[in-house]
Amino acid sequence: MLTSDLLAAVVRRGRVEPLYLALEGEAAEDGLARAAALIGIYAAHSDATRGELDDALKARTGGSPHWRLERGLSKLLGDKARFRGLGSEPAAAFRARVFAAAAQARGAGVFDRAAVLESVRLELSPEDLGLEAAPKLADLEDGLYADLKRNERVISVWEPTPRQLVERYNLALAQACLLRAQTLEIEVMEADPPRLRQLLRQVRFQGLLQEARRERGGKILLKLDGPLSIFGGTARYGVRMAGFLPSLLLCQDWRLKAKVELGRGRRLRTFELTPEQGLVTHARDVGAWLPDLIEAFAGRFCELTSDWTIDREVPLLNLGGELIVPDFRFQHSDGFEASLEVLGYWRRGGVSRRLEVLAERGAPNLILAVDQSLRLGDEGVKGLSGPVVPFREVPNGRTVLKTLERLRKAASLGG
Repeated sequence: MLTSDLLAAVVRRGRVEPLYLALEGEAAEDGLARAAALIGIYAAHSDATRGELDDALKARTGGSPHWRLERGLSKLLGDKARFRGLGSEPAAAFRARVFAAAAQARGAGVFDRAAVLESVRLELSPEDLGLEAAPKLADLEDGLYADLKRNERVISVWEPTPRQLVERYNLALAQACLLRAQTLEIEVMEADPPRLRQLLRQVRFQGLLQEARRERGGKILLKLDGPLSIFGGTARYGVRMAGFLPSLLLCQDWRLKAKVELGRGRRLRTFELTPEQGLVTHARDVGAWLPDLIEAFAGRFCELTSDWTIDREVPLLNLGGELIVPDFRFQHSDGFEASLEVLGYWRRGGVSRRLEVLAERGAPNLILAVDQSLRLGDEGVKGLSGPVVPFREVPNGRTVLKTLERLRKAASLGG
């Protein structure tokens, strides 16, 4: 992620406009060439020291009029590189062992540097130097001052294509704007429930969700407190605020609007983002996988009745801070509504957490369809106030329909 000093943007009429790099045509050639050059520097310094890598990068970017761009690209490559070094205590202990062996050899009048290192090497375990295999003499040379950051060894680098690096850079520019967010609103006009769950999980993880609701027409509105609003500018929460953006990009149609503090005097500016900017996400798309059982159930249910309609514009159920996104919404011709959540393609830990919340809070008119392969049994769903429909492979449409009718009848009697 880019730090604020590496944010390349202009402010026009109070609006922050990041200087995104082009991905197509002649306009893209310069950015892609710079990305390729930096990727090559990192690749050439695999197994070098951090200091050698830093020197090569400084020779490339130092004094360049495009230093902010190149350092930004380099920062993203460096974030994914892996380095190996020793902490101060094990490094000091290793040096003490080598120096003691050297003093002993000098005292005996037979000092030979290579022989001293070899004698120490035979006494060492791989763990002493943070290695996976028995240390070699070169490892001992590296280890003498391996607690210095410059002497850390580059053990792996990220080698994306130039286009992939430019895509990540453009995304990082938008994230850098959100590092200084005070308030933020997101409108999601179109997203299937699995993708919406993924987004809400990320937002909840940040701990900044202020409001979430579905408005008329199916639009989802999310309001977040920015890190500068409630945490006094703590950078850790700024990073969390920006961390949900890759999941938002997976939704089909959305809009983001934020108030951010940028520029001299830290004046409030407007930052907006929509799919039109063409940002590319690197987040794993768990929402793209729509299990066959979901599609199969919807088709079978529609064949059974004309009194009920079924759709994916599900309500957001807020149960004591836990947001639940069902898989289906049912509407009866008389106006009664209910929801269905299918627990059949979840991880077991997620199922357990969901059942705990439902047992504690309850959810009106929510039916749970539970795959029997989860082996929850009667004890697993004990304490739930709503109906549970067990199934194998695909939920039974007739069973769900009967359950819906019971809920509708109970609601009418209760009214």
